[in-house]
Amino acid sequence: MNLARACLVALRCCALCVGIIAAWALHGQVTCAEDLFRDKVAPLLETRCLECHRGIAARAKLSLASRADVLRGGEGGPAVEPGKPDESLLLDYISGDDPAMPKDAEPLAAAEVEAVRAWIAAGAEWPADVTLQARSLDGKAWWSLAPLEQPAVPQVEGDSAWARTPVDSFVLAKLVEAGLQPGREADRRTLIRRLTYDLHGLPPTPEEIDAFLADEDPQAYEQLVDRLLASPRYGERWARHWLDVVHFGESHGYDKDKKRNHAWPYRDYVIRALNEDRPYAPFVEEQVAGDVLRPGDVEAIAATGFLVAGPWDFVGHVELREGTVDKFKTRAIDRDDIVANTMSTFSSLTVHCARCHDHPFDPIPQHDYYQLQADFAGIDRGDRNCDAPELNARRHELTVQRDAARQKLEAAKAAAKDAPNSPLTELEQELTRCEAELASVPPPHLIFAALPIAPRPVVVLHRGDVEQPGEEAKPGALSALAGLEHRFVLSDPANEGERRVALAHWLTARDNVLTWRSIVNRVWHYHFGRGLVDTPNDFGRNGSRPSHPELLDWLAIEFRDNGQSLKALHRLLVTSAVYRQAWRDDAQAESVDAENRWLWRMPRRRLEAEEIRDALLAISGKLDSAMEGPSFELFEFEDDHSPRYQYVAMDRPDVFRRTVYARAVRSVPNPWLEALDCPDPSLSAPVRTTTITALQALALLNNPFVLRQAEYLAARLEGEATTPAERIERAYLLALGRPSRPNERAAMLDFVAKYGLPNACRVLLNTNEFVFIE
Repeated sequence: MNLARACLVALRCCALCVGIIAAWALHGQVTCAEDLFRDKVAPLLETRCLECHRGIAARAKLSLASRADVLRGGEGGPAVEPGKPDESLLLDYISGDDPAMPKDAEPLAAAEVEAVRAWIAAGAEWPADVTLQARSLDGKAWWSLAPLEQPAVPQVEGDSAWARTPVDSFVLAKLVEAGLQPGREADRRTLIRRLTYDLHGLPPTPEEIDAFLADEDPQAYEQLVDRLLASPRYGERWARHWLDVVHFGESHGYDKDKKRNHAWPYRDYVIRALNEDRPYAPFVEEQVAGDVLRPGDVEAIAATGFLVAGPWDFVGHVELREGTVDKFKTRAIDRDDIVANTMSTFSSLTVHCARCHDHPFDPIPQHDYYQLQADFAGIDRGDRNCDAPELNARRHELTVQRDAARQKLEAAKAAAKDAPNSPLTELEQELTRCEAELASVPPPHLIFAALPIAPRPVVVLHRGDVEQPGEEAKPGALSALAGLEHRFVLSDPANEGERRVALAHWLTARDNVLTWRSIVNRVWHYHFGRGLVDTPNDFGRNGSRPSHPELLDWLAIEFRDNGQSLKALHRLLVTSAVYRQAWRDDAQAESVDAENRWLWRMPRRRLEAEEIRDALLAISGKLDSAMEGPSFELFEFEDDHSPRYQYVAMDRPDVFRRTVYARAVRSVPNPWLEALDCPDPSLSAPVRTTTITALQALALLNNPFVLRQAEYLAARLEGEATTPAERIERAYLLALGRPSRPNERAAMLDFVAKYGLPNACRVLLNTNEFVFIE
């Protein structure tokens, strides 16, 4: 027994010596324990361990993503005992046979095990600001977090015969790889209708179609693209997409869904910025911190309407008493909405999933989330007075004078009860003069936007519970992006504007790969009906991988480095051969790629709710093209927070404006638009749901608005054409963009004779060809 014990001691001593020798060997290459961690241990954990061991979904409840996780450990206790490798479970797991880790994978090499041993023996140093992220075996980060690298444009046989742009070369390479071929180019009628709805959200006029069909210039299509992009209708159309993503609404939501009468300037800002083709970096920065970057600029203040676009709990913010738990919860929820809106919109990450714990799937620790909350700790939501200080001072002075004159008059009237003959004329004239002067001053220019306040402390909340506060969070961003500082160094941490400016610059940094990938993917999505990543708000592990990763990166670099022009990006995509393809039915191609991920045809799409409404107005001749200004209402409010769907008079001029200018109410959606899949403005809608239901058919057939537009269309036809046949022909050109066929014309003439022209128009507006684009 003594001999056996002696042998065991000797073996342990040998093992210890080997470990010491290995540690000294490593020490010769790595100057300190922290370098050992960065150079050897961290890459090992990221490539071999974190796939299973990070976040709340970690195997055996053991996360190895941060020092705190490692010391806390999992079901078996702490993973590491600093300075004691032989007592550390992590070393047992990676060096033993039971359990053998990594599970179901090649065991670690002896040198890798000894690197971990040496690191633990040296005290298990782990820089406080480092949180690890899972990487593939080649050491690369998750695709959306990996650096942008300029891919070579593929060279494919037959490329020059079909490809018009580099975009086509990338798409063709995937098609050939899948054994598919691109389709033929669509005819000109299809192209102008597709393109006009795509860039304007409106149908082309018969005159525009005829001009395009007759244009023999080889650049006729490109010139059409340029004309459409130069029109103010472009900004109105693409602002609608942006407002979907940022969940813009003009009421608060929650229990008291009060109106936001001054939210519309943000909508107008987006429309103007798009029409002016503002470079993307300033567009982003203005929405996060425009009021700080351009003090006193009304447009820049309006841009911060982005931060306050979402729902807001009036009861919690206004009526709850300060210092209560519910008040803290209300503010935490409000900041969560701002953080989620900012990071989902610009970075396509679900950062808000780290509110209660480390993100279960993505390398976003809870502390990063609260750093982002701290960036917005100095703003509230509300109406912001944008007048010059001297104008506000004058208005205040006149208000004081009016109130004083009113008090004098009331006092004199009270005294006159005892003295009936007391003269009041002079006091009445004084009050009238004060009221007239005050009325001559314009009312305050109010914008619902970010309201700067003194930053409130933001602390990390255990499990997201305001009653379990932890350490204070300082302003910062995400630690997962290599090369970007995630802890902001501010000259004055108490200056709330500095925090937002730092975040704005972090978002638009050249190396912020998320920003550039996100925006080009969004634009692709709206042109092709599906993004290269078909989860535009989620580039994390719960989202999709890109169908064409090289193309996505090529577009991101091209966009970032060549002016950041959204119009140039549109032009690149819509002039491509892949965009010009016709829709086609191909059983063989469908058997290979039923979802059309490789784009062997141009997808068919149904018009969105707003497009249908705007097209009805355009075709009937009633569309009011007035831009900007307060929103119109399609319904009446019972009071300031209770909408009821009593439709306003159908002939009111403001009702005929484009739907982007209609007030978007959160609590009760417009029933007709909702039936056509208009999204809920309380939620971000990066991808619109498209359904085909019987309710939609009934809405298009029987809704009072549709009936009235059918009557207006009939009246227009009677004014523009003489005979029934000419009127039918004109109706087809206006609604469908093509002449009628002989059998259609005969059937419609018979229908008009029996049921009248308005009912014939109603039928035409309910055809699939009207509501679908090929």
